[in-house]
Amino acid sequence: MAIANEFDLFPLERDVLAASTLLTEQSDWNSRLYVAWGLRQLNSPRALELATGLQAELEREVEQVAFVDPAVLSHMRGRLFLIQAEVAMLMMSLDEAEQRLTQARTELEAHPNLVALADMVWLRSCVHADKGEVDAHREAMQQAVDLADQALDAERQLYFRASLARSDLFRDFELARVTWSEQLPHSLDGLRTQSSAALADYRALEHGLASDYLEAARWLNLAYDASLESGQVRRAISVASNQGYTYTQIADFETALAWLKKGLTLARKVRWPGAIGMCLAHTGEALRRVGQTASARELLRECLQSLAQHPNNHTSMLALNYLGLTEMDEGHFEAALKHFETLGEREMQAHASDMRNNVVLGRARALMHLNRIDEAREVALEAAKAAAIQQQKSSLVELWQVLAEIEKRCAGTPEAVLHWLNLALEQAQALEGFQAPPRLLEAAAEALDQAGRPQEAYAMARRASLAQQASWTIAAKHGRQQVDIARNERQHARALAHAKETRMNKLQAAHEDLQQLVILSRELWRQPSPGLIFTALGRALRSVLGVELLATYRPNAAGQALQLGESSKGEHEGLPLSIALNDAQHPGAKCSRDWSEQQLLLPSGLTRVFAPMVGDDATPGVLALDLDPARPWGVREQGMLRHLSTDAALAFKRSQI
Repeated sequence: MAIANEFDLFPLERDVLAASTLLTEQSDWNSRLYVAWGLRQLNSPRALELATGLQAELEREVEQVAFVDPAVLSHMRGRLFLIQAEVAMLMMSLDEAEQRLTQARTELEAHPNLVALADMVWLRSCVHADKGEVDAHREAMQQAVDLADQALDAERQLYFRASLARSDLFRDFELARVTWSEQLPHSLDGLRTQSSAALADYRALEHGLASDYLEAARWLNLAYDASLESGQVRRAISVASNQGYTYTQIADFETALAWLKKGLTLARKVRWPGAIGMCLAHTGEALRRVGQTASARELLRECLQSLAQHPNNHTSMLALNYLGLTEMDEGHFEAALKHFETLGEREMQAHASDMRNNVVLGRARALMHLNRIDEAREVALEAAKAAAIQQQKSSLVELWQVLAEIEKRCAGTPEAVLHWLNLALEQAQALEGFQAPPRLLEAAAEALDQAGRPQEAYAMARRASLAQQASWTIAAKHGRQQVDIARNERQHARALAHAKETRMNKLQAAHEDLQQLVILSRELWRQPSPGLIFTALGRALRSVLGVELLATYRPNAAGQALQLGESSKGEHEGLPLSIALNDAQHPGAKCSRDWSEQQLLLPSGLTRVFAPMVGDDATPGVLALDLDPARPWGVREQGMLRHLSTDAALAFKRSQI
């Protein structure tokens, strides 16, 4: 058995578990310390229990302690404080972790040992990272590298360098790649498992940020196996999540879901608050994607609240990005812009370059919807230039699509719109395994049609239709998985039973709504003609909301008025054949202009609702519905109506191609 100052940073899982099975109350101090050190992430509660017990025994057994070499005793006590610090960090008790690290430093500096000090400084760098203190994180990480160099510890030298290189990729991708790529091995051959995990994680991120997703996935596979084998559970959770993201980018959704499930299963097992916060963030995003914006907002705000003391934490920034997208979906563009501006400030403080594109895209889209077109174009053009220089190829696809949408809103020619869309499509095609998103294909089909190229427009519309149907299947599966996981996690996240029950009921209702909406959306998508779409939509609205669909209005060719389209027989009295879009009084015109529901109380006691059919057109069509005042109408009903009206807009558009 190695003495305390000779422990590996992450002993092999099989060795730790074997030693743990042999452990008894009579085991020597060093054996117990070895097991506690190895279980830090494999079984945090057990590691803390062993460390606390051994610490108390060292204080109690004065006579035995008197015969121990003071240097060995100091290293042992220092390691015990490091164990307590790491467990506190994993539980997001970062101030407590700092205190334990200070106690460890006192012990370890009393009889300096370079290896133990390197471990202490490395752990301090992890605490800085969780707080979003990027400069302090890098400074501590560099100190760990220097101490490992002085100690001539080859294993820690490689591990700390790979970890530092990975964090540098987020600060400045091109500079980090030039600085580190040739300093680190390009193969795992001959490396021990501990360092293999760190090196493979670095190589995966290096390829992922360069949009080389297949190579990134290969390295992530290696990183995941090595992380588990060496007891690096925290890294394994991160790697599994990144692998899910990577496979999503290349449209291999089945594999992506399998990896996300792996990561979330590990998160449930260890029950670290940071992991649970990540689950809340991803669940919120899943619900947002299927139109459950109220439930999404609730979960995302809860995630942000749980990490309020650490606003620059990566999960906190991720949740803020998703919340901005949620507000955008709701039409709250001012609120969305504020979220993205706040995210931009945090991204600058944390040097989180992976968030930079989210900030830029969010700001550009919000400014565009607020009719601040010149600002939106300036933001998008500067970002596209930076993305091209930094070889962020997948980001260019989104940025050029945004520029196409801006051009369209400026009443640009179809050729000008197609210029940006073609750049986006060419870039998407150049990325190995990357699938162009349905909205990009739909926008290209519309632009080709406007440019008088009907055959190409038809072929592009067919591609968009197939991609849209595939995305519905995946969104439903992903949403169900995330909801199930969140249900299990949130059972343990509430201190009060009543609050727990309330949350569970809300999530269950959201899950049921999600399933029903997916079925109804598919039914709308199957209809071949506007009349059949109208009939299916009326049936859906009646079944889930108890409202009667009266008619649809769509913009005329000149874009100056809303024309009455399909209507239910005998129920459209009081609905004009045409509504001028600039009519300041008519609620239907205001509905289309503001993209918001409008209500009108009728003499009969019914409430007439005008709801926008927001798809990908600048001027949305409008649904006219009658609502019985006895029926409940709240956030849930409004969310479901918006979801179905969006599906209807896309279905009507597809049927008219």
